[in-house]
This record gives sequence, structure tokens and C-alpha cells, in this order.
Amino acid sequence: MKKRKKRNKILLTILLVLVLGVIGLGIGRMAGRLVGVRPAGSEGQGSQGQENQGQGNLGQEDDIGSAAEMSGISGLSSASEPTPSPKTTSSPSPTPSPTPTPMPTRESLNDISVQDMSVYLGEMPPDGTDIVGTDTVDYTYEEVAKDLYFLTVRYPDLVKVRVCGESVDKRAIYEVVLGNEASENHIEIHYAMHSREYINTLLAMRQIEEYAKNAAGGGTYNGASIRELFANVCIHLLPMANPDGEMVSMGGLETLRLQSLRDIVHWCWESDTLLGRTAADLDTYLRTFKANAHGCDLNKNFDAGWAEYSDGVPVPSTDCYKGTGAASEPETQAILKVAHENPTRCVIAYHSAGNMIYWNYEVEDELLLNADRDLAAGLSEVTGYATAVAAKYNTHLAGGCSDYFMWTAGIPAVTVETGQGTCPLTIYEFPAIWESNKNVLYKLAEMYGG
Repeated sequence: MKKRKKRNKILLTILLVLVLGVIGLGIGRMAGRLVGVRPAGSEGQGSQGQENQGQGNLGQEDDIGSAAEMSGISGLSSASEPTPSPKTTSSPSPTPSPTPTPMPTRESLNDISVQDMSVYLGEMPPDGTDIVGTDTVDYTYEEVAKDLYFLTVRYPDLVKVRVCGESVDKRAIYEVVLGNEASENHIEIHYAMHSREYINTLLAMRQIEEYAKNAAGGGTYNGASIRELFANVCIHLLPMANPDGEMVSMGGLETLRLQSLRDIVHWCWESDTLLGRTAADLDTYLRTFKANAHGCDLNKNFDAGWAEYSDGVPVPSTDCYKGTGAASEPETQAILKVAHENPTRCVIAYHSAGNMIYWNYEVEDELLLNADRDLAAGLSEVTGYATAVAAKYNTHLAGGCSDYFMWTAGIPAVTVETGQGTCPLTIYEFPAIWESNKNVLYKLAEMYGG
């Protein structure tokens, strides 16, 4: 009996030693893996080692784990044997720097402005029919680009089209030139700076086509030949001053080509919701969007009281965010470029709505004020819209386009608000808008080219 008990005791001791050895070996290997010491058969798993570089606390775990694996904890080696130093692993090769992603361009995005437009000639309406349709106000950027090309094909000596800038989402900002570029009398008209006011892009395109059609056909205005009226004046039109914003208002986030800009505009909705500035769902919010693809209200981005303007929104939004700096936005810069590269006599900004013409801006220069009065009166006469005095910029309202041209550039400027109702206006508003504004270009040529 005693011998049997003794034998059982020996067997239990041996079993305990074996169990402790297995446990010790597992702990050592686990610690080794924590510090990136690869076990056999793990070649090519370099990412784990790179993730652990520079983490000094794991170096201590490496010492503890290696000593545990080699020491008498395993029960397989004598406690008097010295603990071997842990094996040194070679440093992993440094991760190569990623190749910088090139900035997108109109070329890389295959924007319609860089394409061979002749491939679209099959879509051109036949002679004797209008190029610019008026059955819908949803007039996309690509449709505008095609129609501008068709107008240059049909009226090559009357309509010139160039690109004066590009938008945040790398769309062309088109400039249409009518009249005599050698003249000393230049006029700038831009349309739809605010996204949801895109009915004015349709107005611009109709004005351009009707001018060309009437000039080519020997038409007159107040008894004077239209060709003669434009012999000493040059009108620059920007039909789509904010193409990205217009596309967002017409078609939503997916119209933006760059994901980063979709994220910004979506963030605008989230922010405006949190700030209590909107309770609309995303689709409704986008349909009434006013800003560009940076969430900047372009009519708050001009250098007229920009620094003092403090009552707006401090972050990107559908409106009232002035941007990161005066004229920080490429759309703003395009408007300024056209005006400052030419001997500009006046600037007209088309907005909606109200059937009103704003002028004055409380400038103190009497000559400038008189010139602005004449501009507003002439446009009122031809459109039938009433005039109203716009106040000088202040901390509550500043950074406006017309404010800039009046106060900073010293160029007569007015803001024309077309139509009635909530923007975006429907096509049912267009006939009245057209009837009021169809002779504006001729009136301007008469006023400044005579």
C-alpha cells in the first residue's frame, strides 16, 4: 500500500511538471507575439512589427516573455542555468511614402469643357428652331455647355464663348462675349450666383440666343440696328456663375464629382440642422441650397465689409457663411477677373426673387451715385421693375457682390431680382421673367454704346 501511494505521488509530480512546462512555453510565445517576434512559419507578416515600433512598454513585455520561456518555469531546465538574452530581430524596412494623389482637373474628370464638342453636333436643333428650350428650368451644366457650343456654330461672328474660371468641383465657368471687344465700353452680367436661383441661367441663355438671332436677321431696337448698337459696346455674360451649386439644387449630392465635396455639403445639412437653421430633410435642403460646393455663400465672399461681417454663420452652410477669406472662392474670382480685365462701365447681378432692382448702397461719391442711378433707372424702364435703395454693408449684411463693385472697385452696380415666389422658381414663372427682361441687353447697348 505504501509503495502504491509513493508511486502515485511520483506520477502526480511528473504530471505537474509537464503541465507547468506547457503553460510556461505558451506564456513565452504569447509575449513574443505581442512585441512582433514572429513564430516559425510567419515570414511576410511585417505589418505587426511596424505597428509596434516606438511602443516602449512592449519592449518590457518582450524581456519578461522571453525570460519566462527560457527559465525554470517550464520545469525542463535547471533554475541555476543563466537566462539567455532574448534574440534580437532585425528592424523592419521602413514603409515607403505613398505616392501623392494628383489633384483632379477638368481634364482628368473628362469635363465637357475639354471634350471635342463636335461629337455633339448630331444633337443640335435644326436651323429655324430654337437652340435654347424653355420647357423646364432644370438646365444642367452639360446642357448649357452644349447649347453654348451650338450657338457659336450657328452664329460664329456674333457669339464668342470662353472659360473665365472653374468651380470648386472643376466645372468650367463660361463667359459669353457679345459685341465689340475693342470697345472702351464693357459690361458684365452674371447670373445665378445663388444655387437655387437657376431660373436666371435659362434667362441668360435665352437673352444670348435672341440677341444673336435678331442681330443675324437685321433686327432693330428703338429704330436702331442691333448690330450698330453693339458696334461700340461689349457685354460679358456669365450664365452659370455657380455651376456646382446649381447642379446640387437641381439634382442633389450625386451631381458633385468629388466625394470630399459631397461630404462638405452633407455636413452643411447636418450642421444647419443642429444649429436650428433648418428642419428640412436632406432632399428638401439641397433643393433650396444657395452656396457653392464649399458651403460658402458667394454673395458674402466679396471684399466689401468682409472682415467686419460677424452676424453670419461661422461654418459652411447653405447661406450666410462668408468663406475663409475675402474672394476665397474660385467662382468669386471668376466674376472679379472678367470685371477687372476689361474697361468695365457697370456690373449687373441677376438674382431671384422679388421683381426689384437694388442700387445706391449708400456710397458717398456723387459721380458714382449718379451713374448708378442712371443704370437702375434704365433697367427699371425696360423691365418694369421698381427700384429700391440698398443699405451700406454692416456687421449684419456684408461681403456682397454689388457692394464690392460700388464701394471697393468704384464701378456702378445693381442687383436685379427676378420673379415672384420661393426659390427654386418653377417654369411657370419664366414667361413673365422673360417678358420683363427680353430687351435688357439692347437697352444696355443703347445706354453705353451710343
